[in-house]
Amino acid sequence: MKLAKIRADMLQVGAPVPFDIYSPAGTLLLRRGHLVESELALERLVETGLFNWKDVEAQASRARSSSSNRVVSEFSRLPSELARNRVSIFDRLTEAAHALDDVRSLEPPAAGFEAAIRSTAASIRECCALDSDAALAQILLAESLRYSPRHSTSVAILTALLLSRQRHDPVRTESAVAAALTMNFAIFDLQDTLCRQQEPLTSEQHAALHLHPGEGAKMLRNHGIEDATWLQAVEQHHEARNGSGYPAGLKEPAIGLEAQVVSLADRYCVLVSPRAYRPALSPRQAIKELNDRAAQAIDPSLIAALIAAVGLFPPGAFVRLANGETAIVVRRLLDPRHPVVYALHQDTTPPYDSPKKRLTASHRELEIIADVKPESVRVKVEPDKLWPPSAIADTPPATPPP
Repeated sequence: MKLAKIRADMLQVGAPVPFDIYSPAGTLLLRRGHLVESELALERLVETGLFNWKDVEAQASRARSSSSNRVVSEFSRLPSELARNRVSIFDRLTEAAHALDDVRSLEPPAAGFEAAIRSTAASIRECCALDSDAALAQILLAESLRYSPRHSTSVAILTALLLSRQRHDPVRTESAVAAALTMNFAIFDLQDTLCRQQEPLTSEQHAALHLHPGEGAKMLRNHGIEDATWLQAVEQHHEARNGSGYPAGLKEPAIGLEAQVVSLADRYCVLVSPRAYRPALSPRQAIKELNDRAAQAIDPSLIAALIAAVGLFPPGAFVRLANGETAIVVRRLLDPRHPVVYALHQDTTPPYDSPKKRLTASHRELEIIADVKPESVRVKVEPDKLWPPSAIADTPPATPPP
């Protein structure tokens, strides 16, 4: 039996393996047709798995005698039982941002305000549970959304992921995600203005920014919000553990954990978003900035938790590989230096007809060597092709109150 090493582009998570897979000792590990259930399983198969060349040659012969299109479609479609009850994480998170925008425009006191925010928060947490990589990618790829709802939704995604990783109390986590969604309600319109503004802030804008945590909490109380954790996180999301924050200049331990997590998520999402007066930082640059400048304001253990959750190369980030390809990160793995990426194009060649999967740990020429600015990428990314829709129960999307 002639055994050969498996290449990374031969297998796909969620798809059946196209041949029997053997160990280096020749022991059968997986039968043809077995589903690859996770990126970790895929990585292990590529590292240690072998296949029989005769199996592949026999399949190629059968393929030549039938339609080549049929063979391709067999490898790209999901089994029917997996295709049911599936939802696009990106569509669901975009709906959440639009719902948030609609709720924010309601005059207080609005019936159903709290229920609408909690529904949006629950939808975001559900998306994070279904596919946290896709949810993280939304932070970097949702450019079509207006800045203010996009930013709040991004902060809510990161807040949900950080607190979930810390096994935080679910009730308080829900309140923290709601706080992330509503922390800037008092300055939604100003945020959009500042995103486009190249001139220094005016004195009026400075004052509005300084007062918005308290004004936002006041708006929430006018809508009937009484949740102490929610209100505290909104009021304190610009406080700093060394007393340099605002509006009250609080110090640790007076600042709640939820407020610190929302604050950290807020800072990170600001840094990775472009403004009129500066380009977006790469995720690695943003993390370095937080390490260098925010450690006095935020508990360093939370910054470490952010790095562990997001990784050095989070999903949605564009990178350059040692072989010259430009790629997008799709999945985090246990080793933060070697995520799963999809190659989009070479510098001197047209974009690939379809993205090519690369396991950056499998070969030296596939290692990541640099960040790539989004504006340098010569192809439009279609997120739902890189992060296929996820299975979900028949629950309605977040909607504003009537």
